[in-house]
Amino acid sequence: MAEITVLRPDTTAPPVAAVALAPREALPARPVIGLVVNGKPLAAELLTVLAEELAKRLGREVDIELLAKPSAAYPILDDEATQLAARSHLVIAGLGD
Repeated sequence: MAEITVLRPDTTAPPVAAVALAPREALPARPVIGLVVNGKPLAAELLTVLAEELAKRLGREVDIELLAKPSAAYPILDDEATQLAARSHLVIAGLGD
């Protein structure tokens, strides 16, 4: 017999177990943020605004590296992912409409 888990929003959630984050290097004075634009309408604008907000929160200038896909239906190629990872300190992929 299958087990059914019932989630109740009126009770306190159990504590979440702590997890160790992967080690990260400090960002350089002018980091490069890679943006994967998936071809959806306004995706480039959404991701650019997100990168600009991140720059404000970091308190420093950033460079933006755009990788545009022809459509959300296509994955980025392995070569494109490798090149973007080599050139960027952070990479953001997202949707827009």
